[in-house]
Amino acid sequence: MNQPRPRHWLPWIVLLGLLLPPGLLAQTETPTTTPQQGPTPSELYRDVKVLRLLANLELTTSQIEKILPVVQQIAEQAVADQQADDSAWGLAKAAGDKVIASLLAGVDPPQAETSLLDQAAQERNRREDFRAGLAAEAAVQIQRMLTAEQAARIETAAEQARRKAVQARLGGAETPVDYILMKLDEQAELMPDEYVRTRQERAMETAQALLGGDSPQTRALADALLRDVMDEVAQWDAAKYAQQRSTLGEQITKTLRLPPAPEQHAIRYEDFIAWITSERTPPVLREALAARKAAETKEGMAP
Repeated sequence: MNQPRPRHWLPWIVLLGLLLPPGLLAQTETPTTTPQQGPTPSELYRDVKVLRLLANLELTTSQIEKILPVVQQIAEQAVADQQADDSAWGLAKAAGDKVIASLLAGVDPPQAETSLLDQAAQERNRREDFRAGLAAEAAVQIQRMLTAEQAARIETAAEQARRKAVQARLGGAETPVDYILMKLDEQAELMPDEYVRTRQERAMETAQALLGGDSPQTRALADALLRDVMDEVAQWDAAKYAQQRSTLGEQITKTLRLPPAPEQHAIRYEDFIAWITSERTPPVLREALAARKAAETKEGMAP
């Protein structure tokens, strides 16, 4: 006789994965090599990213001194949250074991244990939301410490939201030209009869994605795409398409008289937030600050 299958088992698998500390499995392994001295390759990679953004913003010594306590607060909050996560896992581990045993046995997990895991997950989500709020506040605070020219290099949260909305509408492409090229790459894979059968539909779908919603210009753009771009490219063989691909974006922009793509910020908002929240940012900034002050002192002592 088949055992009853547990209802809603997937959320509990995901929940256990969220609660499981990332280093738990690694901690159970017996080290076979001597611990590495100094930064690990991962830390060095992140250090380079911290220094790269530092250079892109051209932060002054005074600005670094002001920014350091802001990012240090975020780092301390991350440590506190990790400790809370570890403590929560210690308390919920027995419940997790029972839930796993129930799932393996093909029965619904006990209500008391699932409630405990629910509570632990909700508390962790609250900690993550709180830390995300701190990071957003820190981003605003740091941007106020910058000059107008420095701040202009960083994408704002509102600009990021608009960029993400465009990307979602354009299937991940960041500009209209990139989207058209993506659709032409798909078109190049079609058989001739399949292209003929779907050309008008594809042109309309592309125009709708580019303009968004029910723009009155959709039909005109679809006709222009079909007449001046898609049908012409459809006549090319694979060799010519490969030859033209590198300059096809420029040709499309000129043919359709598309406006130039908006200038990209040197630093995207998500990269700025990652810089603020990286645990490597405070120590790297301290080292940079110490090096600068040492250099300034040496210059001041020079005859």
